[in-house]
Amino acid sequence: MARPLLLEEFYEKDHRARFIEEGQVLPLLCPRAHDGSIVMHYNARYTPRLARAQLAGVANVVARRMPPFNGPALTTLVDRWRPETHSFHLPCGEMTVTLQDVAMMLALPIRGEPVTGRCDSAGWRARVAEFLGEEPPLPEAGKRGRSAGVPLSWLRAWFGTCPADADEATVTYHARAWVMHMFGTVLFPDGTRDSASWMYLPCLMEWDAAGQFSWGSAVLAFLYRQLCEACRCRKPRSSLGGCVFLLQLWMWSRLPVGRPRVRAPQPWTPEGVPEQLPTAAYLWEHVGAPYAETERAYVEFSNELDALTPSCVNWWPYCDDDVAAVENGLGLNPLCHRDSALWTMRCPLICFYAVEYHLPIRVMRQFGRQQPFPPDIVSTSIELHKFDRSKQKKAWTDRDYSDMESSDDENTPYDIATRQGTVVEIGPVLDRVGRDIWRSVNDISNAMAFPAGQPDGESRLRAAMEVNSPLLISMCMSSLFLHRLVVSFSLSVQRLQWRLRRVATRCGCRAQTMHDVAPPVLSPERSRASGGSRSRASGGSRSRASGGSRSRGRASTSRGASSSHTRSRARASSSDASDAEDED
Repeated sequence: MARPLLLEEFYEKDHRARFIEEGQVLPLLCPRAHDGSIVMHYNARYTPRLARAQLAGVANVVARRMPPFNGPALTTLVDRWRPETHSFHLPCGEMTVTLQDVAMMLALPIRGEPVTGRCDSAGWRARVAEFLGEEPPLPEAGKRGRSAGVPLSWLRAWFGTCPADADEATVTYHARAWVMHMFGTVLFPDGTRDSASWMYLPCLMEWDAAGQFSWGSAVLAFLYRQLCEACRCRKPRSSLGGCVFLLQLWMWSRLPVGRPRVRAPQPWTPEGVPEQLPTAAYLWEHVGAPYAETERAYVEFSNELDALTPSCVNWWPYCDDDVAAVENGLGLNPLCHRDSALWTMRCPLICFYAVEYHLPIRVMRQFGRQQPFPPDIVSTSIELHKFDRSKQKKAWTDRDYSDMESSDDENTPYDIATRQGTVVEIGPVLDRVGRDIWRSVNDISNAMAFPAGQPDGESRLRAAMEVNSPLLISMCMSSLFLHRLVVSFSLSVQRLQWRLRRVATRCGCRAQTMHDVAPPVLSPERSRASGGSRSRASGGSRSRASGGSRSRGRASTSRGASSSHTRSRARASSSDASDAEDED
């Protein structure tokens, strides 16, 4: 009898659990994290800069003390990770690391812009030199050069200690190097060994701009991606990347497996900055060493996980008396609870090429709520898991869609790429639409320059209609507004010209000859009706973060879809009112 597949074939064929079930003994995973971050000495002058970037809280956690990692316990947990659901499948039910754990343990912001951008390695050394004031060394002679990142050993050697008499520029360079080292060793470590990625440099160039990003969702997205890869690794010396520090703290606080002996933490010395207050990780700052006998530990931890019951799980660790004592005594970091309204949102988490879904609906018991059964089925997308830094398509530009035709089935390369998470630059799209519309305006202007009744004018008008009608029809498939332009084309060419000027203005065309474009005019009755529709539509949609980012007027639920329809109807009614007054 054939054994039923627990996973999709794409994951099942290489998943560690499949080979363990067949009796194979797999090598342990090596946590790709570094607890020697103390080599990069933290300077108090970094704090104001990191506070502006909303990274002071996690920096304070990392700078104080990093606990030792329990490799066997983490390996047993990864063996139960399912990429289809982004959760650990345990006898007590599904559990996973959520945005709540990111906020409570690391004090990272969730609300903000997605952490994304280009992954082109061309000129990365020059970018690092601009970021740090020093260019990283070239590979040694005879060794193949890699574009993986900045050597951590070089960061420690050049920026390990900030001079006492350093000027502001030098302090800024050292603070940037400290953040890059923290990213490469704690928050975003991958399989590049002794190096930190240069991908995050554009997001860290300005401290205030860095504070606008959703670093919490990026850390969780990268951890999800590394877990999805690690659960299919069987080679010797395979590694576990991502924020292993967060995963370890999550396991200790919730599961009685591999939990070390907790000792009294070191005294806290607040520095007067609210972002420097402790997080829930403070409880695990000083713990004993992990289990000594590695081979035996893995077997025992596996047996303990297989015998886990719901009563043994700490479902709400942040409601414990220990956390309450810290909050009532020293006080918790304000970023721990600031974005609590976003903890249970179902959304894609974005970290450059990694787009992973946050599915708290499958682990509602972790939030003190009743678990619906069966939970909603949401695909985590095999196609998204196939994208990595080397396979990521660059951001779409004008060249990618300059000659692309619209289709009824919406399966153009542009549509498919955007559904798979490709970064799309909206500016070139709008600029191209604006340029095409202005070409139509110019053609109509040339045709209308001849008086009515002249043969030359009639031929020019017919040519303008033949050239621009296919353009408008192809664009109307994605815009109700442009569709109305096509419908009104036969009524008045002059009116169409005026409306095309207005659309081109809204699309971002920056020509200086658009002073004659008039704003839409609404009657008082229409204005109140459309305003009420927009209010109801915006009230019905819920904020949806892209990795914590704010999105206005979009929601994943049917309620958000109905709101979008209501807004479209409101715009249509506004356009009707404008048309009526034009006719008057």
